[in-house]
Amino acid sequence: MKQKPKSCYKCKQHKAKRYCLRINKHICWKCCNENRVDLKCPTECEYHVEETANLFDSKIKADSMSEYYDFIDKHTHLWLKIQDRYIPAELKTTEEGKKEITLALSPITDRRTAEIYEKHLNIDLKTNNLTYVKSFEDIGIEFLNHIASDQWEEVRNYFSHKDPITINTYIDKLKKRKELKNLDSIIVTSSGTSQDGKKAFSSTELNFVHDISLIFIKRKKSWNIDNVIFGEINLIHSETDTIRYIASFLQQKDYDRAIELINLAEDIYLFSADIKYNKGLYYSLIGDNEKALNSFLEATQLDVTFVEAYFNSAFICHSIAKLDEARNLYNKVITLQPNNVNAYNNLGTLFLYEKDYSSAKVCFKKCLEINPDFMFAIENLKKIEELNN
Repeated sequence: MKQKPKSCYKCKQHKAKRYCLRINKHICWKCCNENRVDLKCPTECEYHVEETANLFDSKIKADSMSEYYDFIDKHTHLWLKIQDRYIPAELKTTEEGKKEITLALSPITDRRTAEIYEKHLNIDLKTNNLTYVKSFEDIGIEFLNHIASDQWEEVRNYFSHKDPITINTYIDKLKKRKELKNLDSIIVTSSGTSQDGKKAFSSTELNFVHDISLIFIKRKKSWNIDNVIFGEINLIHSETDTIRYIASFLQQKDYDRAIELINLAEDIYLFSADIKYNKGLYYSLIGDNEKALNSFLEATQLDVTFVEAYFNSAFICHSIAKLDEARNLYNKVITLQPNNVNAYNNLGTLFLYEKDYSSAKVCFKKCLEINPDFMFAIENLKKIEELNN
């Protein structure tokens, strides 16, 4: 059973993701920023900010860009009143003072940071001249805002997968998730990029309760969403282990534990073709061909190149005499994997059943071109000779 997430001690709303040594309570990153903005947190805390004469040199640990810019915004508000060589809050009241501040802040090249200072100081840092490139965090927030507004045509443009069948399947699945209904609060809690800069993630808190993690991939200098996980980002590393456990349970004929784990995994790994494929295997093993077929076909919708799922779908259709469907699916396998000897052999047996001996013979001979020792094809060719005689 899932534990109810612990709420932040201070705001009582957001999930408490870190422990504050200053108040000895669990808090969210927003309240952490409100605390540490005065630079007085204990040095033992990993989120302690090292005070420097220049704000730009301060070492700020942030779990996301959203947290970083929120800190800059809060700290700038405080920085305006700092007693130093000059007080920014006073300088901004005169044209000469504004010029001095503008000169001091002119080295800033990050547009978002510059916009924060412009807002607080009422000065012109010529932010329009600074390039602003949407980060993957920005893309993720846009994506979730479109879902919140039921703008599903916009949502489909964010996926890295371009196959319309896969995207339609994704959209249908997202529409059914209760966590995405009536979204009022969308807060990024953590984010990061891979070492090569081609992949990224952002974990987001929805309505103060639910976690969702978006996996991004960079294509042609722009970020697209490659996967969605309903939970924190660490769950992405558990998918492979989960599939291995399911396979083990199926092998041991422990079907109850297998389906229990499959159902849990489906709830988390919404777009996993492998989970659906294993669900198909489960239903095949317990003899429910209809549900097995539906699961295999759904796996092919999530991954239009999933050869094994197409083959198993074809095999079930073949076994329940849905021959046209079976033929189309075997041909799909052959298109994706031209040397799939089993697909050619099964397609040949289908033609053999229909007494189309010439087409069957072509399939079996193709099997032997791929594998000259393939015994099923050798036996089936002998059978055709006997039938012809």
